[in-house]
Amino acid sequence: MELVKNKLSTTILKTSKYSQFTINDDFNVPDAKDDMERIIASTGNVLLDDVETLENKVRISGTVVFKVLYQTVGEDVRFETYEGDVPFEESINMDGILAGDKVDVSCVLEDLYITMINSRKFEVRGLVGMKLWAMDSVELSGATGLLNGSGIECRNEQIPFTNNVASVKDILKVKEDFEIAANKPNIGRVLWSRVSFYGIETKVVDGGINIKGQMDLFVIYLAEEPGVPMQYLNESREFEGLIPCEEANEGMILDDRITMGKGEVSVRADNDGEDRVLQVEYNLHTDMKIYEDMELSIIGDMFSPSANVETICEQFPFENLQIKNNAKTKVVHKERIKSSFPKILQIVYATGTVEIDEVKAGEDSIDISGAVKTEILYVSAEDSKPLQQIETAIPFNYQVESVPFVNQDSIRINPSVDQITAQMLNSDEVEIKAVINMNVTVFAPGSVDVITDMNILPIDWNKKAAMPGMVGYVVKEGDSIWSIAKEYFSSLDSIRTINHLESDEVTPGEKLLIVKC
Repeated sequence: MELVKNKLSTTILKTSKYSQFTINDDFNVPDAKDDMERIIASTGNVLLDDVETLENKVRISGTVVFKVLYQTVGEDVRFETYEGDVPFEESINMDGILAGDKVDVSCVLEDLYITMINSRKFEVRGLVGMKLWAMDSVELSGATGLLNGSGIECRNEQIPFTNNVASVKDILKVKEDFEIAANKPNIGRVLWSRVSFYGIETKVVDGGINIKGQMDLFVIYLAEEPGVPMQYLNESREFEGLIPCEEANEGMILDDRITMGKGEVSVRADNDGEDRVLQVEYNLHTDMKIYEDMELSIIGDMFSPSANVETICEQFPFENLQIKNNAKTKVVHKERIKSSFPKILQIVYATGTVEIDEVKAGEDSIDISGAVKTEILYVSAEDSKPLQQIETAIPFNYQVESVPFVNQDSIRINPSVDQITAQMLNSDEVEIKAVINMNVTVFAPGSVDVITDMNILPIDWNKKAAMPGMVGYVVKEGDSIWSIAKEYFSSLDSIRTINHLESDEVTPGEKLLIVKC
């Protein structure tokens, strides 16, 4: 006789960790640029360069890139920008990690503070949050059938689990041209630009992952002709792309993380040779895991009335997808500007990001709390300070309905802002509305003993001989016809036939006649 084996494979969460670190550096204004009078706005992003795994440690290197818009010193109101970067290398202690393990890392610039030291020098401080996940690949050959196994009873089991079909890390390049309106002057020089991505939707299709969403572009520029007021441009464009993956099939489950990478906004000439087109090129870094709900068919146990069947087992750990929920919630907030700030004349731009502060798993729900951090740039009523930015953090609490949890459940949340608007209520108050996508994925760990080999040993004839040839049996709690047949050297077919059972279900207190084979 011979075991029929199939290769069983999956990936499970080995360990995870959240960590924070700070950046701090000073920068000098280049000689070619005018002195700083005040900082108006700033933006930044984290770019990862390398992730190296060592024993119980992960070394991460990257760069925090930033950009600052400031007003220059002088009678004439003028603006300048400065772009720079702060490299970093961090070692994170992570118990259980081995050299060469695969670790996924997600970095977010949670806070960025850029303050003037003097008119020629400023300080950049930031707080970077990092989430790290280490996944384990599990493979073994398990028994799914038996050849030439006459006289051996096999109990088959169906084990539902969620299999990680593929993990894909790739870059989606988004390239769009924005031609300025006919009533706007030609572009002389771009002073400030912000690119944001909202409402990103992903879907597994045959042969890949489809990604679509909205790209927002905000630009402040000086006109080509002198004496023309500073110009503002706020445009949106839908985009769509495909990340290839041979293993992907429509209907599979996707767990995704998409972050902004490097990009630039440049000026090019239109068909008439005039500088009226803004060309935007940005990279979206994608980290995709594709899952498929499967049912594992294995031999759970074996016995024979005429032989001692010794099974050799190994534990096969797996994960079951409990929830995949793109839950959305709305946030509405009224913000009054500080008394020291100039009055609002016109809002020109609003953007925001979402951060999760705490996740609590209840019996049948997940409570999520966090904040939407917003930045609103406006034209002020004060001539000496024509541009001003206000920043605020809008707290929120949201409850996602769920199935009952166990302590080991793995909750993964990848939040994003689907859309954000800011409306001027009066000269010192704005109303902010945002839609947050939670993207909640919950896995529950499980395991099953899989038969990998077997030995056929002589039966204990003394024990069998001592067993009566026929016995009346009263079913106890936890019994099955399998356990009864195995205990009394009987067979499943014999118990079914003699007791006229239409199914293998038996209930406590039920009386059965058992005949030894």
